[in-house]
Amino acid sequence: RSRNGRKGSQAIEFALTLPILTMLLLGLVDYGWYFLRQSMVVNAVRESMRLGSLQSPDSADPAGDCTDCKSLTAAQIVSTLADVGITVSEAEVTPSIENVAGTCALTLSPIIEFEPLAGFVATPDRFDVNAIAFLPNVTGC
Repeated sequence: RSRNGRKGSQAIEFALTLPILTMLLLGLVDYGWYFLRQSMVVNAVRESMRLGSLQSPDSADPAGDCTDCKSLTAAQIVSTLADVGITVSEAEVTPSIENVAGTCALTLSPIIEFEPLAGFVATPDRFDVNAIAFLPNVTGC
């Protein structure tokens, strides 16, 4: 008799735990997507800053400035991120040249928006990246 009374209990237990398991699964998916995209953004910024830091200033550039360094870095970031499906404009990722510890350096602090995959749990809405690359070929900052 007790066995007949328990026939529907497994279905009820499953129905009660399914929303919790679904929320956990979608949370894992969203955070996994966030960390993957963050890794892509950080790698794009790092490689682009490295490429920009290796450029030499044009002879027409004023002392302490390197327009090629800045423009090449911005174009490279936009291109690399576009390859992985992240759209940014060059204006959002244009670095500046500053004096850091007595040396000219390319600095960049872009804010790149993040779009969650499932959007079921709260995730950060942007990537905050800070990058500095010293410019061995630029003097006069």
